[in-house]
Amino acid sequence: VGMGRDLKGLKSYSEKRGIKIFSYGQTGELPESVPREILESPLLGRIGKAHGGRTAGEVALRWVLQNGMGASVRPTSDFGKCSDGESCGVGIRRQVECLGWTLTKGEMAELDAMTSPDDNPTLFSSSGCPGAYGT
Repeated sequence: VGMGRDLKGLKSYSEKRGIKIFSYGQTGELPESVPREILESPLLGRIGKAHGGRTAGEVALRWVLQNGMGASVRPTSDFGKCSDGESCGVGIRRQVECLGWTLTKGEMAELDAMTSPDDNPTLFSSSGCPGAYGT
């Protein structure tokens, strides 16, 4: 989410060569000092609410899956820092449930049009290499 339908040709380039895109951070790979733009996105919040109270993280994961990409999942939105086994179990169950619902064409178009955070894949827009992709 936040990268468009075919970010700078990455998806079409990969598909032509049989390379599967895999999302390691559909909710962002953020240090605590950086705003959590995806997790706090009003758009993802609105879409999640329309689907029975899904979280922004679940909406982001569903977008990844509907775009035919693989995804890693974390048990919680605090990037896997489970303080107890119960929160981890709930988080994993909610993410597995993302296989049982779909975003509408209109919702996919809205999510495809997002350009935040910073129009780059997380891998290339992390705090360790700001603006490195495409510059």
